[in-house]
Amino acid sequence: MAENLPRIGSALLVRDELDRILLGKRNKDPQRGSWIIPGGKIHAFESIAEAAARELHEETGLIVEVGRRFNVYEIINPPNEHRIVIYSWGKVVGGEAKASDDISELKFFELDDLGDVPVTPLVRRVLTDAGFEIDRAKPQKSAVEQLVLLPILLAGGNEHDFPVHRQQRTGRARTTRRRAVCKSGLLFDMSPQK
Repeated sequence: MAENLPRIGSALLVRDELDRILLGKRNKDPQRGSWIIPGGKIHAFESIAEAAARELHEETGLIVEVGRRFNVYEIINPPNEHRIVIYSWGKVVGGEAKASDDISELKFFELDDLGDVPVTPLVRRVLTDAGFEIDRAKPQKSAVEQLVLLPILLAGGNEHDFPVHRQQRTGRARTTRRRAVCKSGLLFDMSPQK
C-alpha cells in the first residue's frame, strides 16, 4: 500500500455572503462525525483547481469558482497514511447544497460558532492559519480577576487611645486623647496627619 502514497488532495475554504465558512460532517472512517473542509483526491492530469471544484460539487452539490491558493499541509501517520492537501479559497456561484455519501451534513458556520464545532486536528490548524478563531478553551482569567475578596469579621473589639494634637487660640498645642474602636481586630491610626 505504501507504493500508492502519498495521496495528493485538493480542498476549498468556501465562505458565503455572510462570511460564514462551509464545513461538512464526515460520514466515513477515519474521524467519522468530525466536521471537515470539503475536498478530495486529485486525479491524474487534473489541475488542483479542477480537482477542488469537482470534489466540492460531488460532496456538496455546490458549484464554485476556485480562487487563490491558501496553503499546503502534509499528514504523515505511518504505515498507512501520508497525504498532501492543497487548500484554496472558493466562492459559491451555483448549485444546491446537499450532503453526499461521504458527508452526512453540510453547514455554513458563523465564525463565532466554530469554537464549539468538533473538527479534525488538520481542520483546526487550517482554520486557525486562515485567521478563524476556533480555540474552544475558555480564556483564563488573570490572577487579579480570579481574586475574590470576602469580608471577615474577627471576634471581639479593641479600644485604643490615640493622641490628637489641636492648636488652641493661645498658639499652644494641646494634646488630647481620642478613643477609637475597631470591631475587626485591626488597628487604624485615626490621628490627623501633619
